[in-house]
Amino acid sequence: MPVLCALGLLITAGPVCAQGTSAQGGVRNKAYWQGVITNEFKPPAGVPLLILLGELNTMLGSPDPELRDDIAYSVLATWIYRQRIVPVGERMRLLRSWQDNLKAGIGEQGDEGVVLRSFSALALGVLAILDTEAPFLDRDAFSTLLASSLAYLKAEQDVRGFDARLGWLHSVAHTADLVKCLARGRHLQPQEQAVVLTAIADKLAAVSTPLVHGEDERLARAVLSIVGRPDFDEAAFAAWLTTMAPVRQTGVPTLATLATGQNRRDLLVSLFAMLSTDRRDLPGITRARAVVLESLKGFM
Repeated sequence: MPVLCALGLLITAGPVCAQGTSAQGGVRNKAYWQGVITNEFKPPAGVPLLILLGELNTMLGSPDPELRDDIAYSVLATWIYRQRIVPVGERMRLLRSWQDNLKAGIGEQGDEGVVLRSFSALALGVLAILDTEAPFLDRDAFSTLLASSLAYLKAEQDVRGFDARLGWLHSVAHTADLVKCLARGRHLQPQEQAVVLTAIADKLAAVSTPLVHGEDERLARAVLSIVGRPDFDEAAFAAWLTTMAPVRQTGVPTLATLATGQNRRDLLVSLFAMLSTDRRDLPGITRARAVVLESLKGFM
């Protein structure tokens, strides 16, 4: 299950050819890429990095969880963030491609299309967190990425966490990871904190099923990134907490309203636990912990 602080056509099974490539458009097979990982993720000699990145992007949208998670995402994250061997120009190309993927088939549910969207969001988080340590995005690029990310959080209808055949899909968790990285960003304006928090609250209000695959913790970390900022907007945070209150209704509850209440409660519980165990000596964390506790009392 990838955790962070996809592109191209889906790969289909095909016969394996010589030199470790498959018959599907020259994409190298699992053994080839497993060898790259075993060799400390060193890019293979004799193949342009651009070609290899293109193949990894294709694999990032694969329904095969090993190709997608263990190989494609792992290699991309290593080359982009840990080894930092991907040039800025290529990062920007990936940024644009992955943002486009967030809209591919949006609104559909129950098929394989969510794989490409969800793992594109996860991959965008790699670029976002890199920018906080090795700046390469300007304000306009950051603003576009933030808007695209929050639009995807709102629009994605397929919120499955785990699928027995496809593995981890996790669109909510992966988008939360992306938002977490953006919330730490150097370009985030104080007034945008409320925009991010509202997008999270709106998502929980729109989801009609309980999120039971750790999404609450991933969303809580996105909120914690805002709380930990030096320009933390405490007033906006307090206003957001009022929107996270238990669902009150006079009639018989529906499955959707019960899910909303449970998802809100789970997020606040996870957030309170993180605020209580955070070792940073920040006044915002101390005050946020107190107001979150008061909000939680409404669920008890």
